[in-house]
Amino acid sequence: MTPMRINLFRSSDFLKNSAKLVAGTAMAQAISFLVTPLITRLYTPADVGVFTFFISIAGGIGLIATLRYEMAVVPQKEEKDSVNVAFIALGIAFFLCLALTAIILLVNFLFLPGLLTNPVYRQWIYLLPVMAFMVASGNVFQQWYNRKKEYRTLATAKVVNAAGNNFLTLLLGFLGIGVWGLLAGNFFGLLVFNLFFVIGILMRHRENLRHFDISSQKSLARKYKDLPLANTPQILVELVQVYGIIFLLQAFFSAEIVGWYSLSQRLLQAPLTLIGTSFAQVFYKEASERHVNQGNLTDLTKKTIKMAAIVAFLPLITMLTMGPWLIGFIFGPAWHEAGVYARILAPWLFFDFIRASISYTPIIIGKTRTMFYITVIGALLMIAQISLGGLFFKNEILSLILLSGTLSLYSIGVILWIVHSVKTETTFSRA
Repeated sequence: MTPMRINLFRSSDFLKNSAKLVAGTAMAQAISFLVTPLITRLYTPADVGVFTFFISIAGGIGLIATLRYEMAVVPQKEEKDSVNVAFIALGIAFFLCLALTAIILLVNFLFLPGLLTNPVYRQWIYLLPVMAFMVASGNVFQQWYNRKKEYRTLATAKVVNAAGNNFLTLLLGFLGIGVWGLLAGNFFGLLVFNLFFVIGILMRHRENLRHFDISSQKSLARKYKDLPLANTPQILVELVQVYGIIFLLQAFFSAEIVGWYSLSQRLLQAPLTLIGTSFAQVFYKEASERHVNQGNLTDLTKKTIKMAAIVAFLPLITMLTMGPWLIGFIFGPAWHEAGVYARILAPWLFFDFIRASISYTPIIIGKTRTMFYITVIGALLMIAQISLGGLFFKNEILSLILLSGTLSLYSIGVILWIVHSVKTETTFSRA
């Protein structure tokens, strides 16, 4: 075994902590994988498409509802500051979602029935603020537990979320509830996910609640004002890049195509994203500590890239060689087209998984503004490729081929830029 391989896999806090999160993620994904073949036989591709469109809106709002203040939870030196930053994030999310509720009620009273032609969306719209808040609060809790290095708790929470979501979705599917079963399952999964974190705080960390201080929160909100000013617009653009695909597929094609795309993304991106999130959370903690102590981030960044590439290689090869046959066999003939989509998208998601594993780096080294401009370019490229296929070729396959090829090159470019930025930052610090 070469020295580089020994160095990569030797025992370290990074690998141990990543392993804890990956183990929980693997169990959560095993639950989803075992249940999904049943779910795809209980719900149609159109059902999944309608659900995906709605849940994308809720997830997008939830990610920006905190104005990104949760990103300041981990780096705090003082425990009391970490707690108060978490309260800032939760408070902002709560009032923004409350305002969203008022807007929905007002718009519904005036002209919402004319805007939402799909009766399912008219029924679901009132759950939008609640689900958005649960997404936001879940992100805040994850950052706080990451700071506490309670990786076992984070791993268990992922299992609780997957179990709650899939169990209720499956049960309601057997009862013939229809598309409502997908929403109820997701809602229940988010609910138990958040309750798990809250119960943990009340049982083991209740003393931290005494740090609640409004004056400190005002000071910290001013100190980290760059997060909502700079990082929130970046996340908005990233949301366009991620969820914009779903909106454009819905606009140019059909809910059924959105359903096929959703399954292909779930099979490719969900396990990789959750594992990548585990890598990214641990990377963020260790890289933040090294940066504060003026340590070298280059080795940690390269090691994370290598580990991410190794993890993502097998799914890439599997989808490229057997995607359509494998998905059609496991999930039923109605979902064969999702396998075709998965084969096309696999290269992009491979490189994007690597990029996501080190995505916190620009925040740590103060390159958020540059990353924002780079993200804008990525969003524009995504919109251009889907629109080109939808408007001119009117073919979703060609649209996805253009999308996968272009965004693969984009993700490679971002990875190279991050590595270069880390090297430059290290050289500057030493000087």
